[in-house]
Amino acid sequence: MSTARTRLIIAALLLGPVLLYWGLGIAPSERSRPPQALQQGEDYFATDTRTRVFDDKGMLEQTLSTPRLDHYPDRAESELTTPEIILYGTDGSVTTTTAKHGTLPDDRVKALLSGDVRVKDSTSSGVVTQVLTETLTLYPDTKLAETDEPVTILSDNVRYDATGMKASFENKTLKLLSNVQGLHENED
Repeated sequence: MSTARTRLIIAALLLGPVLLYWGLGIAPSERSRPPQALQQGEDYFATDTRTRVFDDKGMLEQTLSTPRLDHYPDRAESELTTPEIILYGTDGSVTTTTAKHGTLPDDRVKALLSGDVRVKDSTSSGVVTQVLTETLTLYPDTKLAETDEPVTILSDNVRYDATGMKASFENKTLKLLSNVQGLHENED
């Protein structure tokens, strides 16, 4: 009787870990990728998010604020709710861009903004230029922006309407692409 009992104990000790591994463990090939549900949907979200980017000298270059950020790994991007992106120029200028919606790829090279996009560019001398459009692609690292949509530019006593625009906030240049109309009002 003790021989049968000893064999049973040895068998349990040898097979126990194998059965536990199969029953409870995850095979190494299954560990290399997230579950299917996470690959096709949102894997995380964040609320009241604010990120800051500094240059090599420790000076603030840009900030991104959003009440909600939803990340989607299958698309390698995040969706932003009412984002605000602020770019700080080396000359002391500040460019603030807001929109109803935004998409930010994981590489953060560009931000795709849509819905009541407003850009307010304030120079250190006090000149304020506003850009109004429905969609805008903003390249924060190079301080460039572009759109193919109708755009309105307001500055002091000047208003320009056009279709399409390319802008460099660092160089303070705006290139209007087509259907340009301008209005200048003289001060009395």
